[in-house]
Amino acid sequence: MRCWAVDAGGSSTTAMVEGGHRWRRGSVNPASVGAAGADAELGALFAALAERLGSRPAFGWLATATVDAGTPEPELDRLAAAAAAAGLTGTLVISRDIVPLLAAHPLRGRGVAVVCGTGSGFLAGDGRRPPVSTGGCEYLGSDEGGAFDIGLAGLRAAVRGTDGRGPATALGVALTAGSAATVAELARALAARPFPKAAVAALAPAVCRCWLDGDAVAGTVVDRALDELVAGVRAARDRAGLVGSAWSAVLSGGVLRGCPEFAAALAERITDELGATSRPTVVDDPAAMVLAAATTHRDELPDALAGSWAWHRRLGAAA
Repeated sequence: MRCWAVDAGGSSTTAMVEGGHRWRRGSVNPASVGAAGADAELGALFAALAERLGSRPAFGWLATATVDAGTPEPELDRLAAAAAAAGLTGTLVISRDIVPLLAAHPLRGRGVAVVCGTGSGFLAGDGRRPPVSTGGCEYLGSDEGGAFDIGLAGLRAAVRGTDGRGPATALGVALTAGSAATVAELARALAARPFPKAAVAALAPAVCRCWLDGDAVAGTVVDRALDELVAGVRAARDRAGLVGSAWSAVLSGGVLRGCPEFAAALAERITDELGATSRPTVVDDPAAMVLAAATTHRDELPDALAGSWAWHRRLGAAA
């Protein structure tokens, strides 16, 4: 049975079919683009997949931050219904976006998976018991250290630097580059958007560039973000019972891919401060990781994941 995969991030979505074909669309997360926008993108994505796969049943894995592991059923039903309506048939596995990072090589269920993209989250397992999660409660409840958090902190520091409440910084110029707006006008414009998450997260690369250029205020923002990510890994490691044993981590997300120096600093701290027994791996292609999880587990999900972190749905004629 042919496999396909979808990595649904906070800002964009990547689909991949076994054999190498891939494409990108906008976010399918209602918290990023609203319910109507998310549904439209999701329908178009599934329609493109159905056209590519034809009428034969296939095995798909959709990894998305929109699934709440505590009460997953409403979102599972919504996603499965959209896939079936588009004409997809076969088996669909739905999980949080972080789950394939733990399930696939190199962790294979043991270690800590870290996502640092638009938001942040941590999932850890010992290879025997169900994994444990920290963070991952959307941008109001958590997401510390992610792009939204970095972008918001950088924006606030820039405003403080221009109105005299904080030290001078290059952040204001960097965040408004290519625009006639002042940083205060930028802040007001972003606040007026009904769904500002992705736009605020898009400020993070400029903050990281200022950090690399030696701006002290940007350095404070980045240092705090790294502190938060290390705290998340530590909590996940401890809750999974990995202290005192061999473990490592996998790191994924747009902040880490977009700023290798940030990823290297995080990997170093996880090794030096938290005792990872091998240097964490940075994932360059999260959609490929989802596809790897699909191809590895197309016959059967690990007991530690099935029904608690990943869920099967039958689609279409195969239902």
